[in-house]
Amino acid sequence: MTVEATLLGALVGVPVGALLGLRARRRSVFRVMLYTLYSLPPVIAGLLGYLLMSREGPLGALRLLFTPTAIVVVESFLAAPLIAGLTVAALAEVPANVREAVRASGAGPARAAWTLVGEARAGIVAALMVGMGRSLAEVAGALLVGGNVKGETRTLGTAILQDVGQGDFAEALALGALLLLLAFALTLGLAWLQSRRGEDEA
Repeated sequence: MTVEATLLGALVGVPVGALLGLRARRRSVFRVMLYTLYSLPPVIAGLLGYLLMSREGPLGALRLLFTPTAIVVVESFLAAPLIAGLTVAALAEVPANVREAVRASGAGPARAAWTLVGEARAGIVAALMVGMGRSLAEVAGALLVGGNVKGETRTLGTAILQDVGQGDFAEALALGALLLLLAFALTLGLAWLQSRRGEDEA
């Protein structure tokens, strides 16, 4: 579910971030909105998802509530703003001489945009990893729209919460260690990407 949520968030976040990053005039207008969504409480995202997907909600006919798909949707909504904002930041770090070279090449708008996105690929991949970390650590939204059904919608976070509630601290600690290990692996991957980016720029 975390991987699917990250991919769905990327499908929205990367194009939006690229659009804002390549058009400086629009970037400043929407930056505040993106930063606001950075700190959106997961419980609010879960509540909105619940209201949308409940039987009386506009998406009630799809019967998504308490399914893995519902969790993916909520987690992707939390990941997309981070991915978009960090994509804007990655494009802003493309050297000015590279931008000038792309303009001087006579490439059309689409080709120029694709080239600049390619130059920012390391930062964009890092954005995806940060979005994945946001999805991985999500608990409240997943609990609201997923219901913590064993074997179906139970995530590491909701399983830890349940184990603590039942007093099974050994199981909770084991799952917490696994979650921490996954977060550590993501951090190592991000550090490796940043080191590679530094080598490429050097």
